Amino acid sequence: MTAPLLVAVGVRPLWAVVIPLIGHCWANTFGTLAVAWSGLQLVVTIQDPVATAILAAIMLLIANVAAGFTIAWLYGRGQGVREALPAVLIVSAIHGLGQLALAPFLPTVAAFVPATLAVIAILWLARTDWYNGPSKVEHSPVMEEGEQEEQGQPESEEDRAAAHMPLWLAFLPYVLLIALIIIVLLIPPVTRTLEQFEVGLPFPELTTGYGVTTDAEDAYSAFAPLTHPGTFLLVSALVAFGFFRARGYIKTTRIDDVFVDTIKTSIPSAMALLALVPLATVMDGSGQIQELALGIASVASAPVYAFLAPLIGSLGAFMTSSNLSSNILFGSLQQSTAQALEISQSVALAGQTAGAAVANSMAPGNVLLGIGAVGLTGGTGDVIRRTVIYMLAVVAVLGLVAVAAIYIL
Repeated sequence: MTAPLLVAVGVRPLWAVVIPLIGHCWANTFGTLAVAWSGLQLVVTIQDPVATAILAAIMLLIANVAAGFTIAWLYGRGQGVREALPAVLIVSAIHGLGQLALAPFLPTVAAFVPATLAVIAILWLARTDWYNGPSKVEHSPVMEEGEQEEQGQPESEEDRAAAHMPLWLAFLPYVLLIALIIIVLLIPPVTRTLEQFEVGLPFPELTTGYGVTTDAEDAYSAFAPLTHPGTFLLVSALVAFGFFRARGYIKTTRIDDVFVDTIKTSIPSAMALLALVPLATVMDGSGQIQELALGIASVASAPVYAFLAPLIGSLGAFMTSSNLSSNILFGSLQQSTAQALEISQSVALAGQTAGAAVANSMAPGNVLLGIGAVGLTGGTGDVIRRTVIYMLAVVAVLGLVAVAAIYIL
């Protein structure tokens, strides 16, 4: 979505893909209603979720600041960094500290709320003396030279109607989403009442030849639909669609078309869940994860493994192009190895999800989506070469943070 907008304002297609890939990493774990964090909780029982979320948010704050300065340097080298310094510090503080404050208690909106506040801050910054004039950077390598020709298809009737929509009204779906989350998750009587409705199948006790026991449960991995983030998203989308249609902002789009498009775009994530969650669960329940963890623990010391934990997460994200899939694939391994080395599980799991988030900047699937959006045929290698340095540098710093954390937690 962002890459075509950058092209429209004059950014070269290659850099229009690189910039969003680097810039979005901070929100990969707790963004999209914390789906990657939820995926991690699907495959492991996090002993201290608050400490894990706090440490992950600290790591992602580092990634956010690094992304801001990296993008500024790409735009204008030293002059670009000097010009962007106030914006990077202010926006990164809102992103990083906001996520840090919300992640331990309300992870589903820990990225969304700070991102929304940062948009307001950017609108304010645009009116300050820092940014109300032209940039002093000349001949930026990321910008096209000369005037840009207008591109795109003729505006539809809905596009013209949307152009006259008040800004506050455009945020209606997000306001509804936040209101639902606050009402359902922050009011204990409401939460307790809705959580009582769960769906799950019974599961008998199972003991493997390795002595790994999975306890019997009346409802294994129970699903509570009334308190699930997906339900909040569905309700807010349906209400907003009906409201916009009644007000004339949507005239030709049918609700069934929206559902079809939603299903098509959700197929990759659904396939990852259907394939990797059972794989991770079977490996964990059969003792395979435990054997792998013991093998790693026999050749790696605690500090070495803590340093490598974010790298393992980033490797999973590079392989699967998804923070969610990486957490599902390697979450149990990280937890079991931490247990074998007698270090805090929070360090390993936070490093896992933070490393996976950063690696999304060069995950092939994400790169292909970006270059497809701007028509940059054959540019996959060029994009990866320009994001890999950022990814490796940040993951190395996260590894150092993890090493320090094992002596604190």
